[in-house]
This record gives sequence, C-alpha cells and structure tokens, in this order.
Amino acid sequence: MARRRQRGDDWIGLIAQLAGVLIVLSLISPQVRQIISAVGFISVCLLVVVVVGLIGFGICRWANRSKRPASSDNLLVSSIKGANASPVNLPRIEVPAQAKGTAPPTTANLLEQLRSIDWFQFEKLVGVVYRKLGYVVTRRGGANPDGGIDLVIEKDGQRSAVQCKQWKTWSVGVKPVREFLGALTDAGIQQGIFITLCGYTGEAKQLAEKHGIEIVNETGLADMLESSDARFDPEALAILRDTGKYCPKCENEMVRRTATKGRGEGKQFWGCSTFPRCRFRMPIA
Repeated sequence: MARRRQRGDDWIGLIAQLAGVLIVLSLISPQVRQIISAVGFISVCLLVVVVVGLIGFGICRWANRSKRPASSDNLLVSSIKGANASPVNLPRIEVPAQAKGTAPPTTANLLEQLRSIDWFQFEKLVGVVYRKLGYVVTRRGGANPDGGIDLVIEKDGQRSAVQCKQWKTWSVGVKPVREFLGALTDAGIQQGIFITLCGYTGEAKQLAEKHGIEIVNETGLADMLESSDARFDPEALAILRDTGKYCPKCENEMVRRTATKGRGEGKQFWGCSTFPRCRFRMPIA
C-alpha cells in the first residue's frame, strides 16, 4: 500500500511540474500560449460531443422502452415471477369456416363448374342464389310440367318468374324468349328472368328488352354467386361439386348403360336408375 501511494505521489508531482513548465512557457512565448489555447478548445469540443451523444443515447433508449408491446412486458414479468406465474391470456382468433375446409372456387373455377354440372344442379343452384339474396323461392321446374317457368321468386311483395336454360354451346334465340313471355302471361307474372350459360342472339335481346325480361349469362350468374356469397354456402358448393346426372322425368340419378339391341347396340347412353319403373334415357354428350 505504501508503494502504491508513493507511485501516485510521484505521478502527481510530475504532472504538477509539467503544468508549471507549460505555464512559464506560455508567459514567455506567445506561440506556446496559442497552442495551449487551441488544445484546450479542442478538448472542450470533444467533451461537449461526448455529453451530447450520451444524452441522445439515453433519449433513444427511453423511447424504445416506451414503445415496447405489452406482451413483451408480460413475458418479462412472468419470467421474474418464476414457474408459478399465471399465464398471459391472449385473445382467441376464430378461423372462418371456409378456411377449415376446401377453399371456395374462384371466378374461373365457377364458370368451369357451372358448365360441368347437370341441368338439375344448375336449376337448384340458381334457387340457392336467389335465397341467399333474400327471395322466397318456389321450384316449378324439374320433372314437373313447368309451363316454361322453373322458379318463382318473391321479395317485398313482388313476384318474378325464372327460366333456366343450361345451354353450353349455342345462344338462346328469339323462340325460347317468346315462349317464356307466353308462360309469364299465362301465369299472370309480370317480371321475368331468363338465365343461360352461353348468351343470347340479337333478336332475343331486343324481344327481352321490349317486354322487360331480364337476361343473365354465365358471367352474370358468376357475379350473382359472388355478390350473394353463395359460393361460400355449403349447399351451393355441394351442388357445384356434384358430378351426377339426374333424370328430367323423375329426378332420380341416371347411370351409364349400354344398348344390347337395336340400331344403337353397343353404344352407351344415360338411363334412369329406377328402370324399368322409369324408362327415360338420353344420349351421352
């Protein structure tokens, strides 16, 4: 301990002697006085920079701590409390029903599925869409004699009749629209909606516009499916994914059969699954 104190005293004495020499030289030589002043000014500037830097660092650190999310603070408190600390209650995020199963079809998929389903599913799908839009839907088509009307929809005291034509390769001409107009007159319904997949001829459009009949093609139907959220509806999705064929006479499922006699012997066709009770058949497209 005595040696350390002696060394400290030696350093203090040396510094004091050096300071005395510098003071004497500054009194004698103006140049030395200028050098000492410059070194002192630089030292003061460096000291100011260091102090300002420390103050800025402290402000930034305080700002970051104030922005720290509450969850981090909760985790810190839990770690301090130990294993007996109560868990942090996080909000429960509900997953939409659509995300749990198969993703809903896109617009392109909707158009493809609308063309692949049978007339029976097509008619039922249109009914689902109008129910999703808030209409009361009465089905008159299918195996029943519809008189040119497949659905009757009602909303806010107004009735409209809907004709569904799942034509995939040709446009609706003036004749089907004229027949639908006659069915509307016979049923005493003023508003009519004609829905098909392909489109309409110019004459059919003119006749429909003249008598206030709304015409819808596959793009319009796809828009209705999206705007009504029907493409998220389990019933609508089941219809779109149904690859079965249904008998227009009794609405039972049809099966592939092979002709065993006659001109079409060996060829396949769609036959009703209830044969021989229902003998309806149609060619395979």
